[in-house]
Amino acid sequence: MDRVRNTNRCIRFILICLIFISSAFCAGHIDFFPERNAFCSASALEFRHYLYIGSENSRAVNHGNMGLEFPVASFFQGNSRNCLAGIAAAAHLVMYPKNLKFAVDNFYATLALYAETVRSSRFSFRLYPVYHVSGHLADGSSNDSALTHARAVSSEMVKAECVFALFHGLSISGGYGYYYHVCAQQGLTDRFDLVLQWQPVPDRWFRPYFTLSGQCIHISQWRAGLDMEAGSRFINKHCRGIGISFRYFNRMDPGYYFDKREKSAGVQIDFLL
Repeated sequence: MDRVRNTNRCIRFILICLIFISSAFCAGHIDFFPERNAFCSASALEFRHYLYIGSENSRAVNHGNMGLEFPVASFFQGNSRNCLAGIAAAAHLVMYPKNLKFAVDNFYATLALYAETVRSSRFSFRLYPVYHVSGHLADGSSNDSALTHARAVSSEMVKAECVFALFHGLSISGGYGYYYHVCAQQGLTDRFDLVLQWQPVPDRWFRPYFTLSGQCIHISQWRAGLDMEAGSRFINKHCRGIGISFRYFNRMDPGYYFDKREKSAGVQIDFLL
């Protein structure tokens, strides 16, 4: 009975979001494989390319993330783009190096479908009807006892986000996600995400920025998390380049150890492709 109620709740949530997005469709044309929007949503942080080098519990840790956000089609009214649909994916690797050996401790992947509507130059709304995350223990794990008791960890949720571009390079993004299916993640039901990003000189090759991310995840009880970055991006005229920042995070693990907290501070290198 609870599963039926949860399914009905999820369906109603998706329908409301789709009605909001479809309101942008009345007369226009479709363009396939367009450019990405400039809006930075809370989920978009998961789809970047970066290498993180830091310290966790007094030991060195490396994180590698490869992401892809691929717009498939956009809808235009006149000269303005109103709606966008696409696919997003990412793979994240956690390693604990020692003596130039890199023990793989945790690997997780994300796959999502999204639809987005741009209501003005300052407001964007995005819906993920499917947002999948699966976590795995890799073969190179140094924790043999964990491998003995390895389990399948995965989840699917529907998520909606709003992005507001305020002033002087300041934007805020808020999102809510409802988990309609979990595997080995009993108690995981809801999450809220909030991202504040400030980029005071967004139109130059040298672009300092500050990002503050907050999360609140319900895993049997509400648990809060924090992730912040401060640094600069160096970008050419084709919007490609590199970013260097200091990063600190204290949050629930997004992958295999979803019910445990990860806390680390270090340097992150972003690759802007």
